[in-house]
Amino acid sequence: MHFDFGFYSSLLLIFFVHMIVYAFLLVRKRILQQLPAPGWLGFFLLLAALYISPWMLGFAGWYDTQPYKQFLLYFPMQHLFAIGPVVYFYVQSLLNPGFVFTRKQLVHFIPALLYLLFTAWMAVYDFIIAGDTVFLADGTDRDFDTWYQLSGFVSMLYYFSLSLRYYLFYRDLIRQVLSNADTLAFKWVRNFLIAILAILLARLILMAAGLFADLD
Repeated sequence: MHFDFGFYSSLLLIFFVHMIVYAFLLVRKRILQQLPAPGWLGFFLLLAALYISPWMLGFAGWYDTQPYKQFLLYFPMQHLFAIGPVVYFYVQSLLNPGFVFTRKQLVHFIPALLYLLFTAWMAVYDFIIAGDTVFLADGTDRDFDTWYQLSGFVSMLYYFSLSLRYYLFYRDLIRQVLSNADTLAFKWVRNFLIAILAILLARLILMAAGLFADLD
């Protein structure tokens, strides 16, 4: 397998491997102990690993080498519409011991599913129907289309606000009924949400910088 071990590709590979390993361990814990929270966190780490994959593989030379470039163009790596709901249900599963994910809540993942179907249709049309690169004739990755990046950011911001509201509601509720509320308020959830907010702000800055660069 082609992989150029440069500074950036190697650094991202370290993060990628760690996230995949921890995702596997958390999902295993979810199965063995029947606890929903580790499963959601493992799902989040898997999505995070896939999210950084285009940069890791890009620095490793995949966008310059076939058939690796074709794989990157047609295989969706950035599941932006899924990250927000996963964070939201992870927070719920941590704070609410009685939380159960139901079929009704699958509606939150419809946008992510539609994007997967869209990418699948591109591959089917180009490889089977047209026999040529119609959708990706310009050689650019659809994961980085402006409409998808912006709508994905809005989706993540929306679900972050829902997660924060859920956490604040839980914190205020237990403070009314328990004297040791501070120890039960799950400071981990607070710190996790702060980390998510920092990531969103960093992403906003990068998008703004890219927009100004395009205007120049």
